[in-house]
Amino acid sequence: MKCRGVLLGLVFFFLLCGSSGARDFSLTVFGGQSTRNHWEDFFITPFSLDFADSRLAACALSLTFARIPMWHLTFEAEGQVVRHWGIQNHWEINVPVVIRRHQLPWSHVFRSSAAFGVGPSWSSDTPPLEVETREDSKPTLFHWFMELTAGPLTAPWMFTVRLHHRSTGYDTMAAKGGLDSLVGGIRWDF
Repeated sequence: MKCRGVLLGLVFFFLLCGSSGARDFSLTVFGGQSTRNHWEDFFITPFSLDFADSRLAACALSLTFARIPMWHLTFEAEGQVVRHWGIQNHWEINVPVVIRRHQLPWSHVFRSSAAFGVGPSWSSDTPPLEVETREDSKPTLFHWFMELTAGPLTAPWMFTVRLHHRSTGYDTMAAKGGLDSLVGGIRWDF
């Protein structure tokens, strides 16, 4: 029941957000696998990741609420609903604010973007894989992600790859906890 209330709140938030003028929405559907690694390992030792028997699938709706055209930047509010299964069996709700750069060196060849988002994360249960790998956790933590997208120049969709991360926020939300997952999917702009 709490999950439905949160989802309804997110829908109203997105409907009321934004200034007058064009409201650009995006829907991202992604899935992937959690690891026992820390986020730095994805860059330092990417071929030595320890994937756990824990998977996730998610749907994320985002609204562009501000633009800086001369820097090719947009700012988005995003709501994510995530389902975990395997070692973990719970729901996760994340509400990050996202900064996205749309002009990358290869953008003349294919449409692409790079993004970073950060915000609160709520889990319907204390995630057991977080307890196993980080010695403890809490249902409420921070969430951040890094994302790269790429797709055809004229298509409304792009492939996406994300590093999906839950963390203690340097011990501001909890003393221990967090998890890193590698996910991929598709993003549609409308």
